[in-house]
Order: sequence, then C-alpha cells, then structure tokens
Amino acid sequence: MSMIIQKVVGIRGLLLALMAATLSAAQVAGAKTVTLRIKKTNAQPEEKIQTLEKVGPSTYRLKIAMRDISRDIDTIDAVLDTATASKGEEGYFVVSTGVLGTFHEEKGLLEERRNPLPIFGMKNPRGTFVGIVKGLKYEFKTVVDVTHGVYTIFPRFLIKDMVLSPYEDLVVDFCLLDGADANYSGMARAYRAYQLGRGEVRPLRERVKGNPQLAYTADTMFVRVPHGSKSNKAKIENQTPTNEPPVNVSHTFDDLIRIMKGLKALGVEKVEMCSVGWNVRGHDGRYPTLFPVEPAFGGEAKLREAIDCAHGLGYQIVCHCNNTDFYTISDRYNEGDVAKRPDGTVLKGGLWAGGRAHSSCFQRVNDAYVDEDYKRLSELGFKGTFHIDVTSCITPYPCFDPKHPLNRQQTADYMNRIGEKARRTFGGFGSEGPCDHVAKSLDYALYVTAYPQFLGRPTPLMDRLVPLWQIAYHGIILSNPYYATIDYTFPNAPSNRRSPALDQAARRLKVYEFGGRPTFYYSPYKDLAPIKQAYDEYQPMKYLQYEFMDDHDEIAKDVFLTRYSDGSEVVANYSNKDFSHKGRVVKSMDYQLIKPALLSRALRFVGL
Repeated sequence: MSMIIQKVVGIRGLLLALMAATLSAAQVAGAKTVTLRIKKTNAQPEEKIQTLEKVGPSTYRLKIAMRDISRDIDTIDAVLDTATASKGEEGYFVVSTGVLGTFHEEKGLLEERRNPLPIFGMKNPRGTFVGIVKGLKYEFKTVVDVTHGVYTIFPRFLIKDMVLSPYEDLVVDFCLLDGADANYSGMARAYRAYQLGRGEVRPLRERVKGNPQLAYTADTMFVRVPHGSKSNKAKIENQTPTNEPPVNVSHTFDDLIRIMKGLKALGVEKVEMCSVGWNVRGHDGRYPTLFPVEPAFGGEAKLREAIDCAHGLGYQIVCHCNNTDFYTISDRYNEGDVAKRPDGTVLKGGLWAGGRAHSSCFQRVNDAYVDEDYKRLSELGFKGTFHIDVTSCITPYPCFDPKHPLNRQQTADYMNRIGEKARRTFGGFGSEGPCDHVAKSLDYALYVTAYPQFLGRPTPLMDRLVPLWQIAYHGIILSNPYYATIDYTFPNAPSNRRSPALDQAARRLKVYEFGGRPTFYYSPYKDLAPIKQAYDEYQPMKYLQYEFMDDHDEIAKDVFLTRYSDGSEVVANYSNKDFSHKGRVVKSMDYQLIKPALLSRALRFVGL
C-alpha cells in the first residue's frame, strides 16, 4: 500500500513540477502562455506552448486564424498556464452553468457542452482569471479534469464536429483579476462589461423607455396557465388525423378568466398572464401549425373574451409558442424547412405530445412562418413579453440543407431576428432558458437552471451553484433562478420535484438570493392565495430588477449576501441559527432586504 501511495504522490509531484516550470518560464519571459493540445484524425496528438497577445492592461488573447485550423483536426484544448490547482489548495473553479467547485477531489471529470455563457474561470494561489470565448463560442465544451489531485480547467474546441471549415477565428481572452475582482463575481462582471461595451446588450432601464409593455413586464410577476395537451402514451412517432391522441383539458379559457378575476379580487393589481397550449391540439400539438385556436379549450371567440377580460382588469396577456419543433401531423409541415444533418437526413428531437419533433431550420422559421403567425396573434390582442419555447435553452444547431445552410452563429442570428420581431410586435421576447446566444433580443428567462434533474447533473466536483449568470445579466434580462422556484409559494407544485434538495423554505430564499422574478406555471390554480402571497412579497423587491447584481458571496456558513449596483443588499440565511448583519437580524431560513438608506443608517448605528 505504501508503494502505491508513494507512486501517486510521485506522479502528483511531477505534474505540479511541470506546472510550476511552465509558470516560471512564462514569468521569466514576462508573458502569459497557453498549452495547445491538438488532436488530429489518425495522428498522434500535438502539444505546443503559445504566447498570448496582450490586448489590455490585464487581458491576454489566444487567437488561431481560420486558415490555420485544418480539416484533419478533431479537437483543440487551450490550457492557460495558471489554469491548474492541486487538491487542498485554496480557491475554486467556476463554469458557466454556475457550478463552483473547490479543490478536494483526487480524480474526476466535468464536461459542459451546453455553455449558457461562453466563460469559465479559476481562483487559486497563483491568481484569478476568467476565460471569455469570443470566436467559435458555440463550438467548444468546458472541461474540468482532475487527475492525481491536479485540477485543470480549459475549453475544448470541437473542430471535427463542425463538419465544415471554421467560419471565424478561434479567439479566447483570458482576463486576469485581482483585488476586489478576484472572485466569481468579478469574473461575471468582466463578462457583463464585455457584453455592454460592445453593444450586444443594453440595460433594462434603457430598454423600457418608450416600451410600456416591457416596463409592465419588469414590474410584474409571470403567471402561465396551461390549457392542455395530447397524451401520447402510445409514443406515436408520426401522427395522422386517424391515430392522433385526444386532447386532455387542464384549463379552459373560462378557467383562465376565472383565475384572472380571482387574482384581481385578492388584490393582485398587476400581473402578466400567459396562455400556454392555446393552439390547435394544445401544447406541442401540431407545430408549426398554430391555428385554429383549440376548440376543446373554448375556441377563438372564448380566447378573445379572455384577452379582453385581462385588459379590462389591467393585466397584460401573452401566449406561448414553439419555433424549434415541427411535427408531421401539421398541415404546414414541409421537410424542406427542417434542419438537416451532414448526410442530408432530417435532424430530429424528442418524442412529445405531437409525435417525434423534427428540428426546424431557423432561417426557414424566420422567412416562412413568423410574420404570418405574429400578425394573426397580434390581431387576437396579445401584448407583452411573448414566450417562445426552447430557443434560449439550447446551443444553436447548424443546418446542412444545401438550400439554406447555416452554421451555429448564423442560426443564432436568425433566432435573434425572430426575437426582435417578437419585441416589435408584442413588446418583448421571453424564452425557456439562459443561453446567451439570444441575449441581445431576450427580455426574460423562464429559468436559469434546472439543476439537478435536467440541464445539470450532480457531480462530486461541485460544491454549490452560484449566480454567475445573474451577476452577468441581472438588470439586463429578467429571470427566474431555478425550474424548482417556479410556483415557489406552492408546497406541492410539480416543478418543485425537480430539486428535491430544495424544500419550500429554501425555494423562497433562492428566488430572492438570486434576484428572481416570481413565476407560476404548474400549480392547479384552485387556491390562488399563494400567488397573492408572492405578489405581496415581491412588491418591496421588484425595484431591484433595474439594478445590476454586483456581488455575491457566502459571508458565513449557509449565509449568502447579494449586493446590487445601487447599494441594496439581500442577506439569505439558510442556516439553523439567526444571523446578524450590520445591525440587522436575519432569522433562520429567512432573508432580509437592506435598502441603501437603511444600510447607511445601520452602518452609523454600529459605528462604521
């Protein structure tokens, strides 16, 4: 046994020595370097050290020109000289899903192909950095490799998977952070500054000017009412009028009217409603066909009545649609509009209520479907932050149809064109998740993470989730933090089962620790009092939606502080003891908002 231990320690020592030698060489030369590991088809992997170009006071750039990325390359790894740490060292790694891990494991592997943000970072005794992938940002996965107690974090560019030649240069900027910026908050702030600085996004407070619908969205909660869907228990791949399952009704349009009137009677003065599955044959029914309005829920006349009712109550109302999934049951289905694989076959998705989903080509969605659909939906009276399923929840995919070929960047461009059309037509664009290829057009994300049941799996390398996305985008894009924080005031809502580790009290804290917009979807809508409870709780908090989230940290065990750009603070106490913060007591399993004026008075009170 002792010989095995000596061998492992020896290997670790060798790895650390090599790591130190690389760092020392870079320091002597006064430069930063990356190790490029290039794997080619039918060839031995190549490895070389490349000096980075200094492009800012503390920013160093890796750039590989398109012409230098040959077609025989499978993958390219780019490891910064300080992107390693050993077990037991102080610090952590962070990936863009919000997963943070300290250095406590001997072995492990974390790979993230779906990167909500094109960033990754590490803090260790040798420094802190954030890597921002700026070229080929949809063509990499983030890798955290732990071998013999040595952690390494890097992007792996999947060149072979692109099939065609690269469409832009490979570019990664490594920003070195120090002082108050040397943490995950600083990493996210650096990315936010990049997005704002290049005009990719604009603050919410600017975008609401002249847009009353978006201003209403920012001021309100989101209540989604699902009307129903087909129960495809037989898993019929290609439905026809003769084998199509019947529609199961969850809520009719009369129920929608009852819910809205009930909320108003309880004192919910403003709310944004969303009609989900209003379309023919319900949710995931016959996309891309939307009309006629599903008769089983009451038909178009009753839907118009519900929309008029919402407006009469002073509510904003929008609807839900899907641009990603096409079904063969649709009378608009055209295989020529579906994305193709490199071999020319149809790109397919999941098996849902409408059958096997065929993945649309977004150029065709934009050119052939959206304008007609938005005109008809606008005529029904929908106004607000229009919800498009899936779009912001996935990495944009390519289309290899020779009549409308798209690389991933071009798909993202068409997704944004559609989002901008939604903004112009209805006032805003909301979607399912946080993937920021549509950050320039997105106004609301239904959930930022669905950890740990889907879109995130438990791993021993992970310590906790941090609001990396929120620090980057709060005050720019509205959001709800978890799938499990949908219906957070309802104890038994189906969405809560997605995160069994979060009980109802923890879900409530997570909404406000992560700056969420309360959202409801899966509750039965029989008892509306929990929605009124959330409405009342949200009123003193909602002004924060216009502020950037600047800092987040664990200030004591299981106690977290979120600080905003106006100086407001939210302290969330998940511990089993009360906690004192600057003269204020935060009860166990509770949170407190400390506004700037109150904060300054508290500081004077304690003599600071």
